[in-house]
Amino acid sequence: MGDDASAEHKLGEEPEHWKHVHNGAAETVEISSPELSIDIPNICELPLTSLNWEDVKLPVDIVLFTVEDDEFLSCFAHLKKPERSYHITVGFVYFGFMEDDWGHKIETALMRCSKGHDGPGGALSAAKDAILLLRPKALISVGACRGLNSKKVKLGDIVVSSKLITPAFQIPPGRNMNKVIRNIADGWKPPLKNANGYKPKVHLGALLSISEANKDIISRYPEAIGVEEEAGGFWTAAHDFNIELLIVKGIKGFENSSHSSSVNWEKIACVMAASVVANILSQATIFQDWPHFNAATSPCSAASTACTAKS
Repeated sequence: MGDDASAEHKLGEEPEHWKHVHNGAAETVEISSPELSIDIPNICELPLTSLNWEDVKLPVDIVLFTVEDDEFLSCFAHLKKPERSYHITVGFVYFGFMEDDWGHKIETALMRCSKGHDGPGGALSAAKDAILLLRPKALISVGACRGLNSKKVKLGDIVVSSKLITPAFQIPPGRNMNKVIRNIADGWKPPLKNANGYKPKVHLGALLSISEANKDIISRYPEAIGVEEEAGGFWTAAHDFNIELLIVKGIKGFENSSHSSSVNWEKIACVMAASVVANILSQATIFQDWPHFNAATSPCSAASTACTAKS
């Protein structure tokens, strides 16, 4: 673990113990479970009724993509007036908005995809279908990842990708998004009622996106501070259709380490990542001049035509 996590926390509750292995040395760290100040719904509390697709207001401004339940629910908690609809091309989509103090809204769609980069329903195909149908200004991948450098990040910290690394390419964010991420943590307050010594930080850094089958190549990328599986697919879709992409991931654990803890770090990591995204989306004026995806000007015109025919 990093320097912050090496200290013992004795704050009211009996702290939890777990072992983190770093460079062959086991460290025993005491962690107390932080208490969240935001209510995260359960799956059973999501709305069952659906809007007819023809009643959906399009285009949206932002599409949020998630994979796991904790990722999805953490984002859903920030949607105002959420409604669900279904389209045969993309499946279920939850629509809502976020807004600033002056009532300026960011129309937001929340979706899930399957785990992985390029499998059926995975990041690449799900993102391309969503772009063609919803015509957003940007995609944002929100969720959890595993840490790769415990000297730089700790459990529950948030990684905002300033460089995305895959076995095929290494690229920075798009031109507009790169300007946003420099100040993405400005004004962000972690949604914590009782931190119990937990002080999450937002890190701009390199994020590695590889499949489970390629985990043996992690050591080739020492600059990466986190690893996940979907971002490469989202980037390919965003690049092909010339729209902006943001990747925000909370640290849920560390690669090649074993620990036992009753703290649900995956949920906490997802909640923190979603709150960072909600913080930036609450500043609606940032995105007001960004262009929506336009099939007429997209280099993938043939695919656009095919999708339009479907819908």
